[in-house]
This record gives sequence, structure tokens and C-alpha cells, in this order.
Amino acid sequence: MPLVDAVRAAGVIPSITASQASKKRYSEMLSAALAVEVADGLRAIDFPGVKPLRGGPGEKAFQGGLGPKKVDVSYADERHGLLLAVSVKTICFEPYGKNLKNRFGDLCTEAITLHMRFPYSVVCALFAMPDEADADTTPLRHIPTFQRARMLLGTISGRADYVSPGEKFEDVMLMLFQPLREKNGEPRVRLCAATVRPEIAHEISESQYFEHLRAIYNVRNPHAQVGVERLDHEDAG
Repeated sequence: MPLVDAVRAAGVIPSITASQASKKRYSEMLSAALAVEVADGLRAIDFPGVKPLRGGPGEKAFQGGLGPKKVDVSYADERHGLLLAVSVKTICFEPYGKNLKNRFGDLCTEAITLHMRFPYSVVCALFAMPDEADADTTPLRHIPTFQRARMLLGTISGRADYVSPGEKFEDVMLMLFQPLREKNGEPRVRLCAATVRPEIAHEISESQYFEHLRAIYNVRNPHAQVGVERLDHEDAG
């Protein structure tokens, strides 16, 4: 279940001189592995049937407001449709800032598409970048790309209710990871919330991340909360 397992599953990250095909393959493997680990984490805190299943089919398609949309991680039922979604995005190779605005645009479109059809759904995003992105600056940009990503994505995070702007996400979390490289050992991951003021944001643990997603979901779904009965039972004991 740990997100670091997804980094291991993606294997050794290709070098900057590797072919575009191998870089694309690595990014796809990491995204797919992250989706599996996020789904596992949600099932572990009482979200039954979250897709994708380990070893099963991957992303699931939903009919969105702007047409069909595949969702990386989804919690849905026949009565309500899409209830919770997590979109997984990565930028794994230099120049890290080159595709940042494109990913930003892709995320906005995804949020709009899903919220148009399912305005009550909790739509979240997990955005992953390697540790080098936290030291990636240019002569004209002194703020590292990872921090710029946190501030940019912070502008579309925190959708509070079903009438708030559809292009915003209920939550955007960023993941800074140390990939497997030929000359280093174990990979590591750090989770940081997207925020327009990164100086006041703190790193959170994986368990806090999943509890955070559940808390957002339960506020939006007061009559269909998950984990509440189990927690009440534990408190009573």
C-alpha cells in the first residue's frame, strides 16, 4: 500500500539522454502504479470497490459533461455514479517546468468534465515530481519548479461545495519522490499540499493524506459517510 512501492514498481528512472519512448514508458508505469497504491489506501479506510484493483483493469471511464473521461482512481456506485476520484499526474524528466502549464490545463479540464456531470463528486489530484524538481531553477526563475507547481496548483485546490467553480479540485496533493537510480538505494516520497503560500504548508504522512481524503468525502456526503460506524465502535470499546 505505501506510495513508495509505486516508485519501486516503476523501476530505475531512465537517464536524461534516454529515448523519449523509454521516458514515456516510465511515466506511464509510475502513474499506473500510483493509482493502484492510492486505490489500496482508500480501500483500507473503508472505501469498498475502489478502482483500480491490484492486478485488475486500470482506469475506469465515466460519461462526463464534455464527453467520456477516464479516471485513474474512482469510487462509484450505480445509484450515485461517481462519488470520489483521484487524478494522477506526473512530470518525471527535465526540463521540469516546460510541461507544468500543460498539466495544469489538463487538470482543469478533467475537473470541469467530471463536475459538470457529477457536481457533488469529490474530485482530487495527486501530482508527482522527482526530487530534482525541488532544486530546479533558471536565471529568470529563482523559485524551484516543485514549489512553483505547488503555488500554481494551489489556485485550483480547495473546492468547498457543489456550487463552487467546477475547474477546482476538492484537494490537490503533490508528491516529491526520490526515484530508483542506478547509483542509489531505496526510493523515498514526501507529500505536500498544493497551496498559494508554500511557506505555511507542512509535509504530511501517507496516513494523514488518506484520512484527509476521507474527511473531505464525509463532509460532502453526511448521509453516506465511510468509516464512521467502525470508528464509533472502536471508541465505544
